[in-house]
Amino acid sequence: MELNERFWSAGLEDLKRGYVVDEAGAHSCLICGETYEDGVVYRVQGHDDRMFEARRMAKHHLESVHGSMLAYLLGLDKKATGLTDLQKELIRDFASGLSDAEIVKRAGSGSASTIRNHRFVLKEKAKQAKLLLAVMELMETGVSPEAPRFVPIHRTATRVDERYAITEDDYEKMLKQYFPKGPDGPLESFPRKEKKKIAILRHIASKFEPGRAYSEKEINERLKPFWEEDYVTLRRYLIEYGYLDRKEDGSSYWLKG
Repeated sequence: MELNERFWSAGLEDLKRGYVVDEAGAHSCLICGETYEDGVVYRVQGHDDRMFEARRMAKHHLESVHGSMLAYLLGLDKKATGLTDLQKELIRDFASGLSDAEIVKRAGSGSASTIRNHRFVLKEKAKQAKLLLAVMELMETGVSPEAPRFVPIHRTATRVDERYAITEDDYEKMLKQYFPKGPDGPLESFPRKEKKKIAILRHIASKFEPGRAYSEKEINERLKPFWEEDYVTLRRYLIEYGYLDRKEDGSSYWLKG
């Protein structure tokens, strides 16, 4: 199961703790995919005298590498969470244990009653989300096995809309159309239609390793087999659509998590 699919199919408790455990006992980080196997003892980097089993190591990894699951989730786009920037900031303050008066003082504006109203709105959104989740799970129990399955949307998509409504069957057909000589390229042509463009970029992005930094030269070399004549355009689109990120000076590129 690929990283994005694992993330979106995770249960609520898994999302909160930041990792999933498969049937074999492997603990996999939902953010980067780092996996720790049950029955193995891991030495904590930087602490030669500390040894953790898989569950504790997965928790340590999340805290030391990603900060916290709350911080990661709040860093996702509004299209993913439905939260405004103001709501995200307030949630950070609430999670820090600040009182309404302390939040007003820190912000330098507003009133305690306004903060209380924001708390109320967030709690109502939580109730709606819980009911929607229950409705969707009940709906899924009656869905036909022949119903179309959609390709998971990458978590860092810059704008989520109907362009991402791509079924697995459609995705396979698009890859065969635009990669007639095989999935490693080259492209027959680069599509103009957004849905097809997203399918092509998704496939190319899957060739990059999560957590690895690439130089511009390395990025170019990986893209040339797909479109040697204009690999720069591929690189630009991968960044524009939220698959890759880079430093401002272009010295380092990586797959966005």
